[in-house]
Amino acid sequence: MSEVWPLLRPLCRKLALLGWASSAAGMAAGLAVAIASGTRLSPMMSTLQLVAATSMAVSVASFVTAAALQPRARSQSRSRARSQARVQAAVKHGSIAPQGRELQLDYGGEFPATVQAFLLGSLAFLAGAVAFACAGLVLQSGPSVQSVAFCQVFLLGAAASGFTFMLFSKVAPRHTEP
Repeated sequence: MSEVWPLLRPLCRKLALLGWASSAAGMAAGLAVAIASGTRLSPMMSTLQLVAATSMAVSVASFVTAAALQPRARSQSRSRARSQARVQAAVKHGSIAPQGRELQLDYGGEFPATVQAFLLGSLAFLAGAVAFACAGLVLQSGPSVQSVAFCQVFLLGAAASGFTFMLFSKVAPRHTEP
């Protein structure tokens, strides 16, 4: 993250921090409801579930805003075309000798492992949400308070991870294999 974080705009960094903080608050509130509630929600547990839902809305809104405000890093194809044009101009003027394909850079590499981990984390959280949703649907009495709360926790984790991937993928340098 140390190579990606400085590339974000300051406003996008603040929005991402707000998104992570509200995600943490929402997950904590959702876990409290899932673990401490009985078969019915007490007024305090209802309030915690409202806090979790509100935190989810704040988190998603801040991540979407941050991703929308953050410009994408220079286009790979534009960079490649500019680089090739500079090399061809230098060869034409005689400032460098043509050396073939060694001068061409490959921009089709992968994201850093940290950025890829957010995407994998998002998929894992989404799988957890689907599992709890399916578990709640097969109950004879319908989804329980606990299955809804756990589903909410996993959806919030998936949203936070997915939107973090989306934000970081806009500015992350891509690594290429030698």
